[in-house]
Amino acid sequence: MEYVHPVGPDVRDRRRCRIATRQGDSRQANNAVDGCCSDPSTCIAETQTLSNQPTTQCNTLLPSWTFPRYQAGGPVAADIARCQLKPVDSNDYKVPLSADQMARLRTIFPAGVCDWSKPGVNQTKLVPMLSFGPSPVNLVFDVTGQ
Repeated sequence: MEYVHPVGPDVRDRRRCRIATRQGDSRQANNAVDGCCSDPSTCIAETQTLSNQPTTQCNTLLPSWTFPRYQAGGPVAADIARCQLKPVDSNDYKVPLSADQMARLRTIFPAGVCDWSKPGVNQTKLVPMLSFGPSPVNLVFDVTGQ
């Protein structure tokens, strides 16, 4: 049984690729590695890091920039569609803010700002390997009607 097919450079002319290595004749998921491609025929097996500093070959070729929610304190997973709000608090900022700046923030965000320490509104835990029956483990809906 094949678990992972080897994947080469993206045919859409992007530099990202995933590499599956061979061990003998078997191809197994635990041999898959992350990486990037410097050109269509050269792939570099290397774990991507969250840094805009060129500390690795892949980060030099393709720096991993963050996104606004992360800069605002959100999780890297970006799995919160709608955050719970809290009042604007000057203690949440790394630099001191003047009274005028705080008033402007409260005007811009009258309902408050995201409280990233709390789960999202109506956010539920991820349930891996959902079951639609007959297994009772992580059962979402039993399609077998049993």
